[in-house]
Amino acid sequence: MTPLSRRRLLGGIAAAGASSTFGVPVAFAAAPKEKVAVVVGSEHALVYLPWDVAKALGYFDAEGLDVEITYTKGGSEAATALASGSCEYSGNAIDHAVAAAERGKSLVMISDFMNEPGIALMVRPGEHEKYKTFADFKGKTIGVTSIGSATHVLALWMGKRAGLGKDDLKIVGVGGGATMISALAGNQVDAAYGNDPYATTLIKTGRGVQWVGLYSAAETRKWLGFNEYCFTGALTRADVIAKSPERTQKIVNALVRAQKFMATHTSAQIAAALPDEFRGGTPAGDWAAAYSHSRPAYTQHGEIGIDGVRANIEANGYFLGQPPKVDPAKLFDNSFVEKAARAVKA
Repeated sequence: MTPLSRRRLLGGIAAAGASSTFGVPVAFAAAPKEKVAVVVGSEHALVYLPWDVAKALGYFDAEGLDVEITYTKGGSEAATALASGSCEYSGNAIDHAVAAAERGKSLVMISDFMNEPGIALMVRPGEHEKYKTFADFKGKTIGVTSIGSATHVLALWMGKRAGLGKDDLKIVGVGGGATMISALAGNQVDAAYGNDPYATTLIKTGRGVQWVGLYSAAETRKWLGFNEYCFTGALTRADVIAKSPERTQKIVNALVRAQKFMATHTSAQIAAALPDEFRGGTPAGDWAAAYSHSRPAYTQHGEIGIDGVRANIEANGYFLGQPPKVDPAKLFDNSFVEKAARAVKA
C-alpha cells in the first residue's frame, strides 16, 4: 500500500468511524491534532530530509501532531527562531547550540540527521584545476548558506587547516538552494558550499562541478581532520524538553521513523514516495541521484555521537575566536532517539 493510500485509509477510518446503538449510527470525531510550529534552515534541502519525509508520509499525523514547517534561508535564521521562542523545534546544525551556549542559552539536539557534513564545495566548470589546494582560495569570494551558519564555520575551518587566516576569504551568504545556484552560475562568488539536491542539480545542468565533497568519514577526516562531525538535525530548547517531554518524544518518533524508512528503501523508492512539492520541484530521477550523492552522510536513526559533537565544538571555537566554555554532553539528548529506535517501525 502506498503512503498516500495509507493516509487516505487512516483518514477515512477516523472520519467515518461509527458505532451503532439500537440501530442508530453514532459518529466519533477524531481527536484534534496538536499544532506544532517547526522552522527549518533551508527549503527541501537534503541535510534536513527527515523533516520532509516525516511530514510527507504522514508520520507526524500518526503521532497526533499537526506540524507546520516554515523554511528559512539558512540555519542561522532557524536557530534564531528557536532561541527567541517563535517555534519550539527547528532543523539546523548543532553549531547554533554551541553559539547559544556561549550566550547563556540552551539549545539541545534531539536527533542527528548527519554525522558527516553532507555538503560539497562547488566551483564553476573549467575552474576545478585552478584550485590545487584549499589555500588557492585565498582572496576568493566563498558563498555559504548564511553568515554565522554551519557552512560559514566549515569554510573558515578548512581555511585554517590550509594555513589561511579568517580575513583571507571573503564570505557571503547565498542561501542553500536556487539562490546558491544563481550566485555561482552568475559569477557572484568564486565557489559556494551547496547541499543536495542543489549541488547535484548544478553538476547535471553543467553550471558547477564539485571541488570537494564532505559525505564520508574519509572525506571528513581528510578535509576537516575529524573522523566524524555532528552536523544537522532536530533541535529544541531545554525548557521545551522539561515542559513537553511527551510531545518531544512524538516529534522524534516521527523523525526516527522517517530515518528508518530512508535506511531501508532505495533512492528511487524514496523519491517516488515524496510528492513533488517535497522534492522542491526536482524531477524524481534527478532527486534520487542527489539523494544517492548525500546518502553516506546520514545516521541510521538519529543517534548523536559525542565525538562528532566535540569536533563541531573545536571548529566553532576557531570560528568564535576562543574555545567555547560548553559541556558537550549538554548540547544533545539521546534519550528520545534511543526510545524511538526500540519502539518505532519503518
